[in-house]
Amino acid sequence: MEEQVFWSLLERVCRMGKFVTAVPNSAASANIVGEMEPGFDGGERVLQKKGEPGSHVHFNIDKISEFAFTFVDPGFGPEPCLELRTKEGAPALRLYYQGEEADKRFEEFLEQNVERRAWISGSWVSSVTAQNQGIFV
Repeated sequence: MEEQVFWSLLERVCRMGKFVTAVPNSAASANIVGEMEPGFDGGERVLQKKGEPGSHVHFNIDKISEFAFTFVDPGFGPEPCLELRTKEGAPALRLYYQGEEADKRFEEFLEQNVERRAWISGSWVSSVTAQNQGIFV
């Protein structure tokens, strides 16, 4: 994925509202809770907690290939989640949406990113529908 496309999509994701930003790992988890924004750590672009540049995530953009909207069960039921996935399909970062009307936010995001649809997959339909269809992880 091109760097400009990546940061453009991520910036628009940040406008959707609050997230729990998590680095998935089978042995440990690192979370940042709140509104996120693009920022800088030195000269490197990062995703950071709004107003708290010390809480941030670095990326190897060459390994990110997709923004996947899905539902993930973090242990208490399926939650709307945006996964930044690698070329192999593995989640590199998860952003659990913490607001209302996730389906509306998703539709707005798609409308704003028609020209970048090739890098966007999945959907945020209602969690009940997702569970019935077995589309959450």
